[in-house]
Amino acid sequence: MGCIVVKRRKIPLLLYYLFLILYLELIYRGFVLKNIFSLNTLLVILFSLSFVFLLSFISSLGNSKVNRVISIFISFFITLIFISQYVYYKFYNSIYSVFSVLRGTNQVFGGFFSSIMIMVKNNIFVIFLMLLPLLLFIIFGKRIFKFHKTKLYQLMCITLFFGLIIIKFIVVQLSNNGMYSLKRLYFEIHAPMIMINKAGLLSMEVMDVERFIFGFEEKFTLNNEVINKPIDEIEEKIEYNVLDINFESLINNETDQNVIKMHEYFRNTLPTNKNEYTGIFEGKNLIYITAEGFDTIAIDEVLTPTLYKLVNHGFVFNNYYQPLFSVSTSDGEYMFLNSLIPKEGVWSFYRSSNIFMPYGIGRMFNNLEYDVVNAYHDHSYAYYDRNLSHPNLGFTNYIGCGNGLEKLMNCRIWPESDVEMIDATINDYINSDKFMIYYMTVSGHLNYTFTGNSMAYKNRDLVKDLPYSDHVKAYLAANIEFDRAMEKLLGYLEEAGKLDDTVIVISPDHYPYGLTKGELNERSSIDRSNKFENFHTSLIIYNSGMEENIVVDKYVSSIDVLPTVYNLFGISYDSRLLMGRDALSDNEGLVILSDRSWINENGSYNSITEEFIKFNDNIDDEYLNKVNNDVYQRFTMSSLILYENNGVYLDYYRRLGIW
Repeated sequence: MGCIVVKRRKIPLLLYYLFLILYLELIYRGFVLKNIFSLNTLLVILFSLSFVFLLSFISSLGNSKVNRVISIFISFFITLIFISQYVYYKFYNSIYSVFSVLRGTNQVFGGFFSSIMIMVKNNIFVIFLMLLPLLLFIIFGKRIFKFHKTKLYQLMCITLFFGLIIIKFIVVQLSNNGMYSLKRLYFEIHAPMIMINKAGLLSMEVMDVERFIFGFEEKFTLNNEVINKPIDEIEEKIEYNVLDINFESLINNETDQNVIKMHEYFRNTLPTNKNEYTGIFEGKNLIYITAEGFDTIAIDEVLTPTLYKLVNHGFVFNNYYQPLFSVSTSDGEYMFLNSLIPKEGVWSFYRSSNIFMPYGIGRMFNNLEYDVVNAYHDHSYAYYDRNLSHPNLGFTNYIGCGNGLEKLMNCRIWPESDVEMIDATINDYINSDKFMIYYMTVSGHLNYTFTGNSMAYKNRDLVKDLPYSDHVKAYLAANIEFDRAMEKLLGYLEEAGKLDDTVIVISPDHYPYGLTKGELNERSSIDRSNKFENFHTSLIIYNSGMEENIVVDKYVSSIDVLPTVYNLFGISYDSRLLMGRDALSDNEGLVILSDRSWINENGSYNSITEEFIKFNDNIDDEYLNKVNNDVYQRFTMSSLILYENNGVYLDYYRRLGIW
């Protein structure tokens, strides 16, 4: 008798794509957003279906062998997107943009390869989960799925794809309630993490590519319910930090609608009041420092005594935050030096080099005719295009490794020594009557290992017996170098008789994301796994001549430092034109994260989960809406200041015509 051969029926390929895309979206959602059980998950599923049918159609255009190769390539590419965005998020608490990848892959990824490998190792379970469908497909796909083409199958896929596009368009049009509705996210606002929450990572990627190719600028809607009265209509006479800007005349003589809305916004923004601290540092020298990876856990009375002294004397900020944005160090510097919120999808500091930045800190002190206004960085001077952005802030000289500093210190190690940078540069200004100096340090940079960090290796004997993991000990050892640099700086100033006449301001560029949350918590007194407290850190505003400490409990962040310093130095500026607020003014505190979540003395709001935790029982939904609108408007104003269309910049500050 002959054998009966039963031919196994193969499964249509679209079922594989359905599983792959929904599986990856849900894995990403569960491990990144931690918001899988929500109504938005249903929207993500709906929006993912169009990708399923489009990819199924593309994978049916050749013969069986070609289609299998195409489907493997597509699967690999999609899986790579999810894995890379997951790893990037674990580093930066944000996603990378097409712009960052095309403009500076090495600066975004390549410089941290070993740290990325450590991050991969620490998250290997999630990465394996994301890889699993691809691996199984490569091994078993040929036996299970149909790869041959049929015209009926192709017709069905392309018809359903366009049908779902129409459905998506209808859903988007109907989803028009709330500050971050789907309609506004698609047509008016660029908020990547909120978009991922509501439509999925692939939808966000497609939007990012489209906006990169065709350009996109946020559309601004002025909300009259949350703006304030113009200051000339306020009955109570308060002296504000403002300039004489005739916004009415500017509005009447302007035709550009974006500029008109900006004029209206700034005219109606409540400025910060002058206060008892206005001008207390007038005429003093200023040393302004962005400290690489600096964090409260690096402060120790024994290990880092100089940092301990600086943090605990002078102005003491109990609720200071340094939010992390997608371009990490560059965005951290941008906020600290400009009091503006970084624009998503671009390198804000680089873009700012193309416009007039009147409130750049170098320009402001140059206007005061300080003798020396210099900036220094002890790594590549052109990294993140600082050679373009920093001179535009008004620094007379910007010097780093590659344009002069390498002749004065060792620039051939990683990371370089902050101590050597201080030694190499101090003579440029120490004998001047008035100086404003900016330093971007590097000794505290990851990797936090004794083999991949020359500063950690240099100081390893000082931390070898501490009861912490090796990564934490390496981090502390690296920051001992920064502490010694500050010790050197104070010593030089005191020896020259300049210490009492010099103000030192230090802020981190970001928290040390080379450490895991668990490693941060080895030394942290607060839970760093909390969304907001992860960014809770230390700000230093120190002057040895201050007899008493001034404790500030207001919630402030890096965008608030510049207006605070300008007020302390008695510098004439218009506080309405900056996104930060003087930390010593009467204005309410507000810390804004990159995904538009926020925290202040009244509560915290998570824009992804839409959870509002009240710290004050008197706060209601009206207050929540007011602050959300305030956050939206600050993001949009910051974006419009960098507005560019076909190489032409809006250049808002220049349009004011007051400089």
